[in-house]
Amino acid sequence: MNKKKGSKSLIIFMVVLVVLVLGFYVISSNRTSSRKKDTNMTEVEKLLNYNFDENYPKTVREVVKLHCRYMKCAYNEGFTKEELYTVNKNVREIMDAELLSCNTEEAQLKGLEDDIQFYKDNKQKYVNYTLAEASQIKYNKEDGVEYARIKVGITLRVDSATVKGDQEYLLRKDDVGNWKILGWQADKSSVSATTAE
Repeated sequence: MNKKKGSKSLIIFMVVLVVLVLGFYVISSNRTSSRKKDTNMTEVEKLLNYNFDENYPKTVREVVKLHCRYMKCAYNEGFTKEELYTVNKNVREIMDAELLSCNTEEAQLKGLEDDIQFYKDNKQKYVNYTLAEASQIKYNKEDGVEYARIKVGITLRVDSATVKGDQEYLLRKDDVGNWKILGWQADKSSVSATTAE
């Protein structure tokens, strides 16, 4: 009788162990397949399908980097009208409410289309961006509201010349703790150009 109880317990233990191992395998392969799916996607596909509810950027650098990724793709890729609409809509997710109130979705889309056409007409290509280190971000607080400034080095190719310059972004933390872009501007004193020889 003890042998029957012992073998029943062993069988139950083995079944539970097999179920746990299979469950772990299923969970880990789902994670791996979603990671593979993400790594197989192009940068454009990743940005067009970006999920702000699940992956809102947590830091000043991450918000600005995401904006730069969108701009680099917008200026360099041949988007359809629908894709450009999605890009514009997604970029608005990381913008401050005050900036959005001054810039309707339609006006922003038209401005983006005009800028892209300007780049094409002038043989410009958005080559690269370099974000300031986290230690170089300037934070301040005014009336209980947090602000941050970060510089980004932008490299463009204009015809055969390389043009480098800085942009300074101003961000503000919203009511739920997300950093949002309040604005940005080019630092004209930082512009330098080199030509290919």
